[in-house]
Amino acid sequence: MSLEDIFDHLLLFIYKYDGVVFRYIAHFCFAIIIFFLGRTIARFISKQLKRVLTIRKVDPTVVKFVSTLAYYAIIIITLVAVLGQLGVQTASIVAVIGAAGLAVGLALQGSLSNFAAGVILIIFRPFRVGETVIINNQQGIIDSIQIFSTTIITPTNEIVVIPNGQVVNANIINYTRLPERRLDLVINVGYDSDIQKVYQVLKKAVNDTHNILTNKEPTIRLDMLDASSMNFNVLVWTLNDNYGSVKGELLENIKNRLTENGINIPYPTMDVNVTSNR
Repeated sequence: MSLEDIFDHLLLFIYKYDGVVFRYIAHFCFAIIIFFLGRTIARFISKQLKRVLTIRKVDPTVVKFVSTLAYYAIIIITLVAVLGQLGVQTASIVAVIGAAGLAVGLALQGSLSNFAAGVILIIFRPFRVGETVIINNQQGIIDSIQIFSTTIITPTNEIVVIPNGQVVNANIINYTRLPERRLDLVINVGYDSDIQKVYQVLKKAVNDTHNILTNKEPTIRLDMLDASSMNFNVLVWTLNDNYGSVKGELLENIKNRLTENGINIPYPTMDVNVTSNR
């Protein structure tokens, strides 16, 4: 076959199938555009997520995991769109991905629940690293907020790891989010004590204690007449950083002032009577 015959056959093929060829070329070009556009969007969203989470001082492990997860989720959606543009029936692919996702979700139900709870903690931030909290009756300082769990360090230097699912469903007491904190004490004195004198002694003990805030008036009041004592409430305000030292100093001052003024602090007693049977 001569070169001229080959050229004639090529022209005949183009003339006969030009619509199909150009249509496939157009779909292929659109598929390439969709792929690069999707990858650009994936990179942009991943980068923005990383920037926002870093600004909010989220744990670096969580930042990397969330940004990577967002990137590959968009890439998977982009690949499905590319295959559809190339004429591949994507319904079955989507069904397979959905079934696989369902199977993985059922297998990792607890882990995914903890992950979702971790995302909630990141968004709403009921506590931050370094804050003192009580979670599930465990008091301590937040050490880290991981993908699936939160770690706190107790006052006795024990590490407690709590799954994020339990954290979200628990009552959370945050002691350090607000700068000021009220110290509540209950002081018991005997019924033979003069009430007005007790007021004066307690007020003197409060005034002698350092680091009590003066912009909020301390509260001293008789709160309850118990079976063996009169119970007085002493309520003072201090900064979070000074809470422990103020509590110790105030208790010491109250005890010393009560003793100096002869005010009795009742304590449990037991009378033992010994009888001899002869």
